[in-house]
Amino acid sequence: MQKFTTKEKADFDKKKVAAKAEVLAKHTAAIEKETVRLNAEIEAAKKTRDAKLRKKAQDELRTFQREMEERVQIESRILLKERFPYPVFLYDADKVGISSTGEAEQNELFPNPSQPPGTEGKTCLDLYRTFRQDPKAFLERGA
Repeated sequence: MQKFTTKEKADFDKKKVAAKAEVLAKHTAAIEKETVRLNAEIEAAKKTRDAKLRKKAQDELRTFQREMEERVQIESRILLKERFPYPVFLYDADKVGISSTGEAEQNELFPNPSQPPGTEGKTCLDLYRTFRQDPKAFLERGA
């Protein structure tokens, strides 16, 4: 794991706030319309002293608000992922130094005397160091 630099964190936070504001603005009219409708139902039920109808409308309002908060959160995350891409190093290791039965075996994660054939200079650690130097070039090579 790698922490964001101060500059990256500031950029991430700025884009996060902007994404949430954009998604919220997109749904504001629908949220207001439904909230007004449900509040009117609640008030009408209060005037007629219909507790069942009032409770039903209040439950519906809470459910609607919860669903809209969740929708805004999900959509803003999606938008943030599009606007703030960052590289992540993943490595699929076949030999990690121990077998499923607990016996010692070859290890391709770091330079050591028990490396599998063909991994010299291409251990996980070596590839990670290359990735850290220039993630974009690493991805373009398809290493």
